[in-house]
Amino acid sequence: MRRTWLAGALVAGLLVTACSSSGGSAAPSAAASAAASVAASAAASVAASAAAVGMVEKGQTGSADSLTLTDAEKTSVKAVSNGKLVGIIAATMATEYHQNLNNTAKADLEALGFTVEICDTQTGDAAKTVTCFEQFVQKKAYAIITASSQATVGTQATAAIANGTIVVQVTGLDLGAVGAVSISVDNVAIGAAEGTAAGQYAAKTYPSATSVGSIILDYPTIPDLVARADAIQAAMIKADPSVKVLARLLGGLPENGATSMEQANTKYGKTLQIVTGINDGGNLGAFASAKKLGRTPADLAFFGIDCDPAAVTAIDAGSMYKGCVDTNPKGTGELAADAIGKLTAGSNVAGTITVPVSIHGAP
Repeated sequence: MRRTWLAGALVAGLLVTACSSSGGSAAPSAAASAAASVAASAAASVAASAAAVGMVEKGQTGSADSLTLTDAEKTSVKAVSNGKLVGIIAATMATEYHQNLNNTAKADLEALGFTVEICDTQTGDAAKTVTCFEQFVQKKAYAIITASSQATVGTQATAAIANGTIVVQVTGLDLGAVGAVSISVDNVAIGAAEGTAAGQYAAKTYPSATSVGSIILDYPTIPDLVARADAIQAAMIKADPSVKVLARLLGGLPENGATSMEQANTKYGKTLQIVTGINDGGNLGAFASAKKLGRTPADLAFFGIDCDPAAVTAIDAGSMYKGCVDTNPKGTGELAADAIGKLTAGSNVAGTITVPVSIHGAP
């Protein structure tokens, strides 16, 4: 919008200059007319370019497939992407999850011709995150990708979007309210995916059982994680009605999982046959504790979320850890790049995009 206004001002300035140089005559000279025509064409070109950028459809939900770039769109993007900066604000680059997320987005955007920089906050620190965001704004970044929430960068994102910057939020959904494209797994859906896998495993492993004992490693102080645990429980019982949830205990972190596993094993013994949880972090602590307690793949199974590398290794080794929900960091990075590509090509994009997930391991 600002570039269009400037071009219009340039046209007006040329016409004023032309009239002045002809002694105030109402009819501009041929040279002035030609100059005005060129300027008007430039203004129209700028306006067309501005209009070519797609819109973020606030309040609308789209699928991952809706972001697939056509060959024509890729060609269109590559024609205009040179010199355009995309800034990626990383919560950290120390974990495999975030490496896959951010490096995938960077590679895909560079393949489309954009210049990409990653600002690593190292720990997800709020102040560093805001600093990274503001630095990209000062560099006049064409687009910014952030894993932060509205609580951290909401003010900065709102201002950037108002000034024409594309903002894409990954691993969260609340910046969609201010006009960003929010791309994330669905919290309840990943809980349901884990619960379904655990229930199907129970039905297959204990087909004649009237009761299969399970615990859920929960995190009761965070409402979203409680909702995830609720989804695990509902889906697990739906997949196998013989599953009985013996308790919901504290998880989330390895030390919490270890303590809860010790308590559950003491109270329930071998009647505890399945351990589920809101993430692999707490589950891995419980898994290590279970091994020390002498539990084996013959009498106990674990299911988690995130597919932490240690969980994947344990699953592939045929251990008690039977399955995990892959929250798809590479897929999220691809979708973030595709969203920017779609908008650049002039296509509209839904404000919320749900990332598909898959199960690694059993059943």
